[in-house]
Amino acid sequence: MSLVMGILVGLIYFVLIRRFNLMGLMFDSNLIGVAVATAITEELLFSGFVAGYLEKIQKGRGVNLLIVGLMVAVIRLPILFFVYKLGLVDMLGVFLFAGAGGVINAWIRVETGSVAGSILARIGMNLAVLG
Repeated sequence: MSLVMGILVGLIYFVLIRRFNLMGLMFDSNLIGVAVATAITEELLFSGFVAGYLEKIQKGRGVNLLIVGLMVAVIRLPILFFVYKLGLVDMLGVFLFAGAGGVINAWIRVETGSVAGSILARIGMNLAVLG
């Protein structure tokens, strides 16, 4: 079930982000490698470890998912500010987008008990953003 949910959510991410604009979409081995490596790393940490740990130590699934989403969003702030030099409005948009993705992917992990679906969903998101 986790794999099916991950593929479905990954496709939804891809369609929403690309908005059916497949022109100029190019995937090479480096891009795919970055998309897969970051998806595995982030989802094992946030959806796997953090969401799993929070589930064990405290009740309140909604709060736990929001904590994971907040952590996913906050970890992006330094690169958004110092590297991309985004303004406040753009930074808020990326912050909310990343946080929502973190909540959804953590929900997949909590619902299915497996991080595999979260990883597949993140790969779909990464490919849409990077491609």
